[in-house]
Amino acid sequence: MLDMSTTPVELDLPLGDPEVDHLASLRQRHLLSLPGVDHTTAARLARAFPSLAAVYAAPEERLRSLVGPVAAARIRWFLDAPLHSGAVPSSLRPRRGGWQHAA
Repeated sequence: MLDMSTTPVELDLPLGDPEVDHLASLRQRHLLSLPGVDHTTAARLARAFPSLAAVYAAPEERLRSLVGPVAAARIRWFLDAPLHSGAVPSSLRPRRGGWQHAA
């Protein structure tokens, strides 16, 4: 049986240097997919937070101090939006008949 507690979770992996590490590059692109995040903002977030999970958990006040009030509000709005609200792009929504519906 696989021990899930020792399996790294993508969100918890370090953001790293996108110029050197392919997976860090993918995490950087993930940051860039958030509304209000451009390359400068993504670089600030990567310097301030150790992982995507830390960015996701950051309160709006902390984000505001790093990226300004508009970008912080857009990031928190997107991350806090319920999946069924339509705020999440369809490419990121769970597919019907996927793992949720497996018996």
